[in-house]
Amino acid sequence: MNGSRDAGAESVDEGGLSPALLGIGVGVVDVAVFAYLGLELVDDPVFGAFVGLVLGIGTYLFLPGVMARDRERDTDDLEPVAVGTRVRSFHRTAAGLALPPAGIMLFAWRLINETLLFGLVGSVIIALAIYVPLAVLLPRRLA
Repeated sequence: MNGSRDAGAESVDEGGLSPALLGIGVGVVDVAVFAYLGLELVDDPVFGAFVGLVLGIGTYLFLPGVMARDRERDTDDLEPVAVGTRVRSFHRTAAGLALPPAGIMLFAWRLINETLLFGLVGSVIIALAIYVPLAVLLPRRLA
């Protein structure tokens, strides 16, 4: 990961919860909820917990970036960067926004089909189709 994240995004402001801690809490709730949904809908709580984990990791990755305050713009955001360089470096917010739709797609595939191979391939394709444009278009201060 690059060091462009703001240190203030991890701090506790005025006695409130930090965005990272809130992301972890929401992620844990996602695991529990989807484990229950997996048990009720497809009789597989482990699969549901896995999907909840994918959604929870996505929430943990994007929530601090979304909750961060807009501070003064860095000069790094104004300098042009090659598209290949932006895609090769990890963009935390873009990954966090790509994982939940991929997890939902995997869960929906499991509801209509027993084989998970095509569902996994489709989920990876969905995640990449969302991640790559967002990694290029989102500002680097959210990375």
